Amino acid sequence: MVPKKIDFFGRMAMKERKDNNRGFSLFSVLIAVSFVAILGMLILYIALANFNMKVTDLKGKDSFYTAERALEEIRTGLQEDVGEAMSTAYTKVLEDYDKDSNTQDATMDAQRQSQFETLFLDELVKRVGNNGSKKQYSLDKLIDYVDLLKDSSVFDAKKESLVITNPSDSAGAEMSVIRSTGTSNTKSGILLKNLKVIYVDPKGHAAIIETDIRLGVPAVQFPTPSTLPDLMNMIVVADGGIVCEGNAESESTIQGSIYAGLLPKSKAEETETAQGELSTQSIHVKNNASLKINSGDKVVCAGEINIGNGSSFASATGVNLWAKGLNVDSGKEISLEGTTYFADDLTISGKNNNVRLAGNYYGFGSEKSALNENCLFKNIYSGIGDDAENTGNTAAQKSADLSSAIVINGKNTTLDLSGLQKLMLAGKNYIASSKVTGKQVNKNDIMTGESITVKGTQLAYLLPAELLGTGEQSYQNPMDVATFQEKFAGVSQTGNIAVKMDTPVAAWGGKTLRDLGVDVEKPVQTVFYNEPGGANYVYFYLNFTNETNAAAFLQNYLAVNPDAKANVDKYLSFYFGGENSGITVKDVDSYLRYVTGGNVLSYDGKTDTSSLQAATDTDPADDSKLVQEQIGYQNSWYALNRKMISSYDLLNTAVVEGQDAAGNNITHNETESSRSVYDNLVNEKKLVEFVKNNVKDGTLKYEFTADEEDGGLKAIMYHNGGNSVISDGTNVQRTGTALEITSDLAEKLRLVVCTGDVVIKQNVSFKGIIMTKGTLTLEEGASLESSPMEAAKVFQSQINKTNETNTDIVKAQDFFWDGDKYVLGNVVVSGSGNDQNSSDSYSTADYVSYENWKKE
Repeated sequence: MVPKKIDFFGRMAMKERKDNNRGFSLFSVLIAVSFVAILGMLILYIALANFNMKVTDLKGKDSFYTAERALEEIRTGLQEDVGEAMSTAYTKVLEDYDKDSNTQDATMDAQRQSQFETLFLDELVKRVGNNGSKKQYSLDKLIDYVDLLKDSSVFDAKKESLVITNPSDSAGAEMSVIRSTGTSNTKSGILLKNLKVIYVDPKGHAAIIETDIRLGVPAVQFPTPSTLPDLMNMIVVADGGIVCEGNAESESTIQGSIYAGLLPKSKAEETETAQGELSTQSIHVKNNASLKINSGDKVVCAGEINIGNGSSFASATGVNLWAKGLNVDSGKEISLEGTTYFADDLTISGKNNNVRLAGNYYGFGSEKSALNENCLFKNIYSGIGDDAENTGNTAAQKSADLSSAIVINGKNTTLDLSGLQKLMLAGKNYIASSKVTGKQVNKNDIMTGESITVKGTQLAYLLPAELLGTGEQSYQNPMDVATFQEKFAGVSQTGNIAVKMDTPVAAWGGKTLRDLGVDVEKPVQTVFYNEPGGANYVYFYLNFTNETNAAAFLQNYLAVNPDAKANVDKYLSFYFGGENSGITVKDVDSYLRYVTGGNVLSYDGKTDTSSLQAATDTDPADDSKLVQEQIGYQNSWYALNRKMISSYDLLNTAVVEGQDAAGNNITHNETESSRSVYDNLVNEKKLVEFVKNNVKDGTLKYEFTADEEDGGLKAIMYHNGGNSVISDGTNVQRTGTALEITSDLAEKLRLVVCTGDVVIKQNVSFKGIIMTKGTLTLEEGASLESSPMEAAKVFQSQINKTNETNTDIVKAQDFFWDGDKYVLGNVVVSGSGNDQNSSDSYSTADYVSYENWKKE
């Protein structure tokens, strides 16, 4: 065996190499630890950088939100401007709603939209333009909208800054007014260009926003009149007026639209001014009765409303009441809380009257508007032409009958106007001498200068006795008729009384008759009275023919003469007998609108003192907006008395009734003054002919019951009024018996069409529609309520065949002109109690928007 050779030096070398590897391991460890440390520091650095980025982003966002808040506050302020401009423009358009009576409705809405846009943009330019400029907006106004600058708790002006300006490279606060071309208004409006908002926070973080702001034109909806009235929400058309019976403890109520024509004289209280067989009254609330109209979009009277002794009458909020006027004689409670339109006076007579006016009151009657060529009543008021013949007004109406005012002739009266929002009294009071019986006829009434007054103030208009005659002879005012005939021999009421025109009167502050502005040709008007016991006296009154001078007279009389003021208060205390009585009128500035043609007298029963508010519009020009507005009310009242629609333009001038033997159309004209609401709604010939052919028992009353699917509802067609000529020329005689609606009948009865009188019996509640050519009488506690859905069902239900052999179908709607156009789908149900008019709502935020928005 050969022994192994040992390599001593090789082993030594290997060992040495192993010993040398110990330093490399340490180096590797050091490198690894360093790498980990560097990696950890890198991670920490990245985390810190990310944190700083987030902090910076938060600071930047905070700065941006602050800048955006300032911009949003500007936008909010502009929204208020848009809303105010919208309201102003809309109101002005409505004021001119009927100014052009020749314009057809097809173009009226487009004209209103165009007019609204023009008014809206003009108003907006006034608000945002730089001193009214149409090319530059007011940057200061926009800055003023920013509340942030004014809130020290949020914004510290010492540490941070907010600048609202225009870019340096722009044309400044440039504004463009863009009007539509007539096809669309989506781009019409005002563009505010080059708005720049810069915000820098305390740390130096800045946000910059540049934008344009567009102010758009709202697409408003104006009420569009219809050629058809809202028949299904109508309760009553009573051509012969309405009489309310009963007592104040059992109130009769109405809920829905009604029309009341003129009462026959036999059913009215007093008719001394009426001509022919009809009275001047439309609604007569008998003594101790009570009538309340809870709702009704249109409550229209052809004549006056007469309230008897101890009676109550009320029209609630939401009711639009149209009438010639209202007379109350010792009424218990009178309340007009909706919108009231009167062509003549509110007259309060008797004693212990309590009258409250709220809502809006438009006394639109004035001689200037009534006799204007554009007024549809002109010929009727003047007593000329076919219109006067058709309505039985062949004598011209007196100035006093064309002038809307409020007069108190009674004692212990309370008249409260503090609840009104808008008040218009276009006319003045007159001393009604033409209604006074005397030894001679008093032909003319005497104009005063007051729109609201009390009978006692007329004493101020008596001529001082020392001005009578031209010599030194003494006179008295009043004087007995015998003395008058002796001293003024040969002078009739129409003659001139000799007076001293240029003699100063201390009670007038040293003014003369000439200074007062009385009529120079006839400065004095005489009035003859028959006193109790047969004594006859003549009074001498100042004769004003200039309305401005008449209004100025009493103002001057009370202002310069404390004794005269004390005497007037003393006279007035005779009419107001207690602390709670008097005339309450708010300060003029408290009304949303206040327009009076004469002075307004108020009286405080607690202090027994009066005050006089001066007239606002004593003598407006014929072409003024005020007179045109009053003419518009006259014409709306005329249209309502024809068909219960407010636009005369929408009345049909050629309604086809049939054809003659030659095949020519037989038509009637809805605009004619001889046609009433009943005439223009009900096809009386067809109604009477149907009843005649289908009722064999001689009653001429046809009763119809609908199918069970329509609720078994009933309708009655009844010819109980005047004689009627049908299509074949036959004169069908009436029965003359009033239709009495009892509780049992009213349960299912929803439609009544008749030619004579209708009576709603005591405590009966009727729901539906009554169309009568006669008079409607409400007995004690009776109530009327619209029931549009049920009325529509029976209105459109098939009644039967026209006769036993004819297969033609007949519906109740066939007895109405254009009856097929009253469809069930168009029915709008009135709410019970409060009649809320539907309206569109607009958000002004939709019309203020950003354009070309960018941030830095």
